[in-house]
Amino acid sequence: MPLTREDLVANILSAPARRRFGRRRLAFVALTPLALTLALLGAGLLRNGGAGAETAAQLREFTLTASEIDWEVAPGQTVKAWAYNGQVPGPEIRVREGDTVRITLKNQLPTGTTVHWHGMDVPPAMDGPAGLNQAPVEPGGEFVYEFVATNGGSRMYHSHTDVATQVGLGLYGPMIVEPKDPERTYDREATYMIGEWDLELTPDVALGKAPAGPGDAMLRGGELGADLFLMNGRAGDAIAPMPIAEGERALIRVMNIGNMPHPIHTHGHSFKIVATDGNPVPEGLELVKDTVLIGPGERYDLEIVADNPGIWMFHCHIESHAANGMMTTINYVGETPSGPAADAWTAAGFAPGAAHASHGAPAAVASPTAAPAATATAPAPPATTAPPTAPPAEGKADWSATENGVVVRMLDDRFETPAITIAAGTTVTWVNEGRHAHRVAAFDTSFSSVRLGPGESYSYTFATAGEFSYVCSFHTRAGMLGKITVE
Repeated sequence: MPLTREDLVANILSAPARRRFGRRRLAFVALTPLALTLALLGAGLLRNGGAGAETAAQLREFTLTASEIDWEVAPGQTVKAWAYNGQVPGPEIRVREGDTVRITLKNQLPTGTTVHWHGMDVPPAMDGPAGLNQAPVEPGGEFVYEFVATNGGSRMYHSHTDVATQVGLGLYGPMIVEPKDPERTYDREATYMIGEWDLELTPDVALGKAPAGPGDAMLRGGELGADLFLMNGRAGDAIAPMPIAEGERALIRVMNIGNMPHPIHTHGHSFKIVATDGNPVPEGLELVKDTVLIGPGERYDLEIVADNPGIWMFHCHIESHAANGMMTTINYVGETPSGPAADAWTAAGFAPGAAHASHGAPAAVASPTAAPAATATAPAPPATTAPPTAPPAEGKADWSATENGVVVRMLDDRFETPAITIAAGTTVTWVNEGRHAHRVAAFDTSFSSVRLGPGESYSYTFATAGEFSYVCSFHTRAGMLGKITVE
C-alpha cells in the first residue's frame, strides 16, 4: 500500500515535533509540495541559511602525548603515572557531531601504546586495539587517528595496549561529541571520570622491571588491587567540588573508566538520567533517581536542578570507596557547610593546606590545542620528632600521655576526641589504628604528614602557645577535624 503524504510527513517529523502537533490529524495531506516545504520551515523542521542554520562540519585536530609523570593522586601523595598531555585524566576532547576528527598520538613512553575511542563507531584501522586493529606505536613514534564523529554524547578515550596496566596507570580521558541538534541546554556542565588506583602498580611493574607487589600477587591486582578510588584522577580532598548557583540546571557526565561498578549518589537532590553511554533518553522516559550504579565502561548523564542551596556530598555509595577517595561535594555559590566542617572551609571548598583548587576539577571544555597541565608535586613535610617508644595502651581513649609526649589515635574517618590541651614543647603523635589511610594537615600549613596507612604514625612538636586546628586531608568532607590548644 503506497504511503500517503500524511504518512510521509509523520515519518519526517521528529518526536518533539509530533508532540507539539499532538495526535490530531495533520493538515499537510492536501498541501502542495511548495506549501508543504513552507509549512515545515515555519515549524522549524527544515533549516535554511542565516542565524538558524546548522554549523558546518569542521576538521578538528588534536595532539595527545603519552608520557610518564609525577602525579599527586591524593593530598601529599605523589605517584608515577602514565598520562596524556601531563595530566590524569587526559584533556577533554570536544567536537561536534559530523566533524572530521584528526588526533596525533605521540608516544614518549618506554613501551608501545595505542588509543581506543570508547563508544565511537570508527573504521577498524582507527579503533586502537593493539594487534587486532593496528600495531602498537613504538617509543618515539607517532600515529594519526582520523574519523568522522558520528556518535553524539559522552564518550571516552583510553589506551588499548596492555590495557589493565596502561589504563590503570592513567592513560584515559573524556571525549564529548556535541549533537547537531541538542534537545536540552544547560547552565553548567561538569565531567567526572571515576576509577581506581593500585598503589602497587608502578611503571616498573608494568614494564616487567619489578615484581608485582604482595597485595597484587595475592589478590591478582586489577579490580581486587585497588587502594584509592578516584574522581578525575584524584582522591579525597584533592578532588575539586562542583560549583553551582541556585536556579541553574546542570549536566553532570559520569564516566567509569575503572574495573569496579560504582553507585554514584547525590545528597540533597534527585537527578534525571538524560543519557546512557552517550545516547539520549527520550523525553518523558527519564528515570528520576538519587543513586545510579555505573558499571565499567559505562557513562551516565545526570541532570540536576539547583533548588536546594547548601553544600552537598556527591560520592560512591560503597562506603569503603568513599572513605578511600571517591567523594566530593556540590557547592552552591555563597554557601558554607552547616556543620563543624565550616571551620575548615574556603571559597574553593577545601581545608586550608589540604587541597588545591586546581586539583581534580571537573573537566573543562578543551580547545583543539589544549596545553599540558602542570605536573603537581607533593610539598615537603616539616621536620618531625621520633614517635613515642610506648604505644597507646589497649582500650584507652583517643589520646594518651607517654614519656615522650601525647598520642592521638585515628580511627576510620574520625579523631575520637577532636580537642586536646597540651603544654608547649609537647610532642603529639598521631597513630592510624583504623583500616583507611589518613593524612594530618594543619589549617595554617605549619605541619602536615605524608599518607599514613594502617599502623603508621606521624609526630610533631608544638613549641609555641596557641590554638592549632587540623584535619585529615583525605576526610575533611567527612568531618574529620581536630584542634590542639597549646598553653
